[in-house]
Order: sequence, then C-alpha cells, then structure tokens
Amino acid sequence: MKKALLFFTLLMLGIQLFSQNQIVRGTLRDKESQSIITGAKIFFEGPVTNPPASFETTSNEKGEFVFTEVPVGRYAIAIEAKDYQIFGTNNIVVTSGKEVILHYELEQIIEKVGEVSIKAKSKGDKPNNDAALISARLFTVDETDRFAGSRGDPARMASNFAGVQGADDSRNDIVVRGNSPQGILWRLEGIDIPNPNHFAIPGTTGGSVSIINNKILGNSDFFTGAFPAEYGNANAGAFDLKLRNGNNKKREYSSQIGLLGADVLVEGYFNKKSSASYMATYRYSTLSLFSALKIPIGTDAVPNYQDYSCKLNFPLKNNKGNLSFFGIGGSSEIDINISNQKESSSELYGDNDRDQYFASKMHVWGTGFQYNMNKNSYVKVSAAMTWQSVNAHHELVFRHVSNTIIRNGKSFLQYKQDSLVPNMGYTFDTKTYGVHAFYNKKFSAKSSIRAGIQATEYRFTLLDSGLNFNPDKPLFWKFSTRWNANGNAFMLIPYVQWKYKFSPAITLSAGIQMQTYAITFDPANTPMARKTLVSDKKISNTSNSGPLLRLGARYQLTKRDALNLGLGMHSQNQSAYVYYFQKPGNNTPHNMNMGLSRSNHAVLGWDHQLGKSSRIKVETYYQSLSNLPTELKSSSFSLANTGSGFSRFFPDSLQNAGKGYNYGMELTVEKFFSKGFYYLASLSVFDAQYQGSDTVWRSSDFNTNYAANVLVAREFVFKNKNSLNIGGKMTFAGARRFSPVDSVATKNEREYIEIGTLKNTKRFGSPYRRFDIRIAYRINAKRVSHEIAFDFVNVTNMKNVLKYSYVDTKPFFRETYQLGFLPLFYYKLNF
Repeated sequence: MKKALLFFTLLMLGIQLFSQNQIVRGTLRDKESQSIITGAKIFFEGPVTNPPASFETTSNEKGEFVFTEVPVGRYAIAIEAKDYQIFGTNNIVVTSGKEVILHYELEQIIEKVGEVSIKAKSKGDKPNNDAALISARLFTVDETDRFAGSRGDPARMASNFAGVQGADDSRNDIVVRGNSPQGILWRLEGIDIPNPNHFAIPGTTGGSVSIINNKILGNSDFFTGAFPAEYGNANAGAFDLKLRNGNNKKREYSSQIGLLGADVLVEGYFNKKSSASYMATYRYSTLSLFSALKIPIGTDAVPNYQDYSCKLNFPLKNNKGNLSFFGIGGSSEIDINISNQKESSSELYGDNDRDQYFASKMHVWGTGFQYNMNKNSYVKVSAAMTWQSVNAHHELVFRHVSNTIIRNGKSFLQYKQDSLVPNMGYTFDTKTYGVHAFYNKKFSAKSSIRAGIQATEYRFTLLDSGLNFNPDKPLFWKFSTRWNANGNAFMLIPYVQWKYKFSPAITLSAGIQMQTYAITFDPANTPMARKTLVSDKKISNTSNSGPLLRLGARYQLTKRDALNLGLGMHSQNQSAYVYYFQKPGNNTPHNMNMGLSRSNHAVLGWDHQLGKSSRIKVETYYQSLSNLPTELKSSSFSLANTGSGFSRFFPDSLQNAGKGYNYGMELTVEKFFSKGFYYLASLSVFDAQYQGSDTVWRSSDFNTNYAANVLVAREFVFKNKNSLNIGGKMTFAGARRFSPVDSVATKNEREYIEIGTLKNTKRFGSPYRRFDIRIAYRINAKRVSHEIAFDFVNVTNMKNVLKYSYVDTKPFFRETYQLGFLPLFYYKLNF
C-alpha cells in the first residue's frame, strides 16, 4: 500500500513538471440572421490565471478569431462590434488538454450606448432562443459537471433551479412548478425526441441515467413555463439540447473511468483543407463495482447500460450555412432475481414477490441543414428517425419462511423456494419520423420573424399480457391481454414567432401555434392474433388544439432592474400507453377517444443585477390545467399524478374532464463563477391542486409546497496552473404525500393499493433533506489535462421516505426510501 501511494505521489509530481499554453478560438454571428460579424474587437482576460493574462484580437472576414499561447485558467471575454450590443461573459475554462472553441451570437442595437470593457455585465444564463424573455435559462456543460450531485446529467442539474425539483433520487424525473414530469419536452438539434434515459418506463420522461453524454453538449436551453411558440406538445417545461461541433483544426481525445463505468470521446477534422469535423463518444457502464464495495444503490441486482453519440458537421462554402448528421442511442438492462435470495433484503427497488427482467433501448439518427439566403435571412431543416423499445417479463416467486436470524441487531428472514409462475410480459416499441423546418427573417435591428412547421409520424407496437391473481376479479389465475396494437399517429405543429424591440428598454415577443394529433387503431393489424368480432372496425381520432397564443415582454426599468412578463397557451397529447390500453377480457382499446390536455401559463418576473456577476431573480406564476384525463366513474384518479417512478399504472376508461392549477413564487440569488467563486440559492413556494372525476380538489402527488437549494463552490488556482474545486449542495423540500392503504386490495393485487377517496390526505413525517459534496482536482500537464473528482451524494445518509411498496408478509406494505449515501468518483483525461 505504501509503495502504491509513493508511486501515485511521484506520478502526480512528474505530471506537474510540465505545463502548456493553449489555443482559444471562435466565431461571431448575428443572433437573428446568422450572418457573420467581421471586424469585431475581442478582449480576453484571465483575472483568475496566475499570473493574470490579457489578450486582444479582431474577427476576420469569416467571423473567426483566435488567441494563441493562452495560459491555462479561467477567463472573461468581452466583444465589441459596430452596431451590436457589447457582449461579456466570465467563465471560460482553458486547460492544457483541449483547445477552447467558442461560438457567440450578438444582438444588434437600436441605439449605441456605452464603451467596451472587460467589465461588461455577465450574460451567463441568457438562453440561445432570444424569443424567450422569461422562465428560461441557458445551461452549460461546465454546470452539469460543476454542480454537486448533478452527475453530469442535464435533468439533475436543472433540479437546482428555482421551480424545479427531483421526483426520485434514483431517477432524473423532474417536477416543474408542481406539474407531472410527463409534461416535459425533450428536443435535440431541433427535433423532438423520446425519453433520452436509460431504464425508461413507458409513459415517463425520466430514467436512472441520461443517455446523453454531457461531453458532446453545446450551450443549451431549459424552459419552465410560457415558452416560445416553436415549442409544442408540452404543458410543463422543455429541454432544447444542442450538440457542439467537433474540433475542425486538431484531433483530440478524452477518456473517463469511474464507479459508473468508462467512456471515450474522439473528435477532429477529416482533412486539413476542409472545415468539416467529426465527434463521437461511447460509454459502457456496469455497477458491479458497487456490489464489490458493498455500496447500496437501491437494488441487489446489477444494472448495465451503454450508449453512444456522434455528430458530423460540413460547413458550406462562403459561410452559406452547414450540413450535419447526428445520432445518439443506448441500451440498458437489469435482472432482479428474488428467487436467488435466501434472505430478506433491505434494498429499495423490485417487489419482493417476483423475479423481474427489464431492458430498454433508445436511438435517434438525424440530419440538419441550414442555408443562409442573405445577410438577413436563413432557412433551417432538421429531420430524424427515432426508436424506443422497452420490454420486461416477471415471474412470481412462491416461497416460505424457514427461519429468522438476528444479525447486527437486525432481523432477517430466511426463505425456502416452492415454485416460479410466469405472471407478466410486455414489449412497447415506438418509431417516429420527424421533420422541423423554419424560415427566419430579420427585417431590421428592431424586428424579426420566424415561421415554421413540425411534422411527426408515429408507429407503435404495443403488446402486454398479465396474470390475474386477484380472486375478487374475473378471469382469476388466467392471462389477459392489456395491450395488443400496431398503431399509427401523426402530429402537425405550425407556428409563427415575431420579436420587436420598441426601444433599447422594451422588447416584445409574440407567437401563435396550433397542434393537430391524429391516432389510429386497426383491429386487422395487431402483433398478436385476436378474436375477430362482427363489430370490428378501424378506430381513428383527431384532436385539434385551436390557436395557442404566446406572449413575452421585457421592460428594462433601470441599468440594474428589469420586469418580465410571459403568457402562454399550451397543449399536449397523451402517450400511446394511455390510448391503446384495453381492459382485461376485451380486445379493443378503450381510450382512443382521448383529446389533448391543456394548460395556460401566466408569469411575472423581476431581475435585479447586484453587481458585475451577481443577481436576484423573482418570478411568480399561475397555471390553469384543463382537459386532464380522469376516469369515467367517480374517482380521485388523474393523469396529473403519473409520470415518475418505476411503477406502471393501468388506466380505466378515461375522459378529458379533469382540472388543475399550480401557483407559486420563486426566488433565485446567484453569483456567476468569477474570481474563483460562485453560489446559487433558490427557493420555490407553491401549491399544486387537481380535481378528479369525483370533483374533489386535492393536492397532487408532486405538491411538496416548497423546495430549496443552496449551492456553493470555491476554486483554488495554484502556481503550477493546477486547480482544486470544492463545492457543496443542500436540498430541502416538503414531505411527500401519500394515501392510506387498502389492505385487502393490496394483498389481492400484490401491489400497494390506495384508498382512493383519501388520496394524498397524509404526509410522511419528515421533509426531504440532502447534502452533497463535490471535490475535483485538475492537473494541467504538457498537452494533457487530468481531472480527478469525488462526488459524495447524501453525505449524511439521510433516510428520506419515497413511498410505500408491497411486501408479501403482513401488513403487506413497507416504507421504501430514497438513495442513501452514494460515493462516486471519476478520473478524466483530455489530450
């Protein structure tokens, strides 16, 4: 052990003997028209470098700029271009292992004010989409890595923002302003995509691990309400993810290994005469190392997953645009074998009465084309094919208790197995073919317009059958088919978005959108043979949203203060999971008549700039939900409560009659990363209510009433150019709600069954609390950078109650908990 420590110490000392300067380069374009900006002055300063460094250059005829021999460290940049607003940001990390490639889009000014200075106000969170004037935020790759507990995951990172909270520590489902996670839209390179997560359950938008590797992401947008008209089919929020281009001047590589697995990234140019580039990643992960180290992760089983991503970019001649090809995808599987367990287990997930085998896949392959027609207008077309497949089967384990033992003061049951009985299996497969095209026209520095259309074809294959082991229901101990459809659907979303600047202080963004969704079931085309009925006929349903208006406004009251307003009408179709379900004993889907759910958003906000890199942001909102699916019979059920966790639900006959509302206030106090320090404190106070078909107003499953996060980090830069980053995060949220148990139904159905009339009338005793710590050390060696990081999730091992779940012994349910202490580490190498 001593020899190993000595070797590691000498290795680190040897690495630190070398350091290297780096190249920083980038491009400048007009934000509205995408035309290049020449002759701009770029100032690059390193107040955090040791010693401080300063550079200045001018963009060339291609809108490009370059700095050479830049010492490693954190830098600030300011850009001055004729007739454009001064741009500044202060969190650019230069390491020895990779070139820094920047891309900035500048806004033209109506009146030229101010002089250029590196002290320009930070615009670190202004979204890419300039039509978003409220409830929108830009997030960076650096944030997905830097925020303690984020694990490089965009969704987990977003849960730090005001109005956003996680639904389950073991998954990255996010609750935006009290809405179901089902209301989240995922978009990649301009195309709406299915759930981009490993271990995804049908009808959800989250999973255990993101398929999207954060190393390939460019600066992306996240919306929490009243989003612009080009975003449709979502009632809660939206991720608009961008993939960065590979380095088109140098071939570079990156690798990472840690407790979650290993990945590799390659990028570079095709040939030195071309500006084309490629980039590709591959990640393979097995959590078997956790088992070896006896670290609890929520299940005795070992999850496995792998994923990839790639992008090829081919710029057109004379800066006329570009052609790109991109892809992401992944597969995951887990086998939970209760029959192999000889003793009771304290692990979280997986019912304790059955073996479960689960697998999921997701792929997106697409292309994008942008053509700059002239200096004031361009067209952009994105097209993609997506595929998502989820399959599982379960076997009931019949066993009896043979003994009870005491170990470390805890009681454990010892089992003897009697038999295994197959009880469930399903395959859900969805393919889509989508196109998104728009035309963008800049009329002047004051006015611009974007008009576009999205068209998506869906092809579904859904097959599921289950064993009825409830003696109180028909078909006792027989299999019945619950899904059996080869379905088709088509969605069309045209939109127009207009932006107008009345003055430097007043900006208006207005838009209109419409959504049409048509879905079909053909009884003559099913994956499994079915009994033909005389009444069989093709079932089709078309839903139209009508005009959906969007409005955003910003009024710059003073140099430091701004008021923002957002209004939006939104709609969303139901998942195929809901449309094609058929009751046991029937052979035709009974929810094909479902229409679109609706929500109307109103948001008012205030931004106050505290200093050069700090601010306070307050937003208050009201959301009215309507046309939510509820049961035809009188009950407390509503789709407003679904969309998170690993459990499925089985919808009865539904109607679009449910209502709901969310209102609240959000506070953000933030210091962007500058002078080696940052903090982010967010507080959300809200109420989320819904109404089932019994017309009783109740708190939704996601109504915790409050959520708060405090993040802080300090970076220490040493004389040898290496850096140490230490950060922490504290999270607080109100206690989760639950419904009292129906003991008889729970025993018969072998799952926790609520008393519907008492839905969400109880709360678990303690509020949610969690403390995370992240420590990262970066070594800048010659042509190589190393990073070693430790992420300690739930350092205090707080037992936060998640839910009640079924067990096969009295009282037939138990508390299950969120993840306990989870130590993670990784070693990353860039060269």
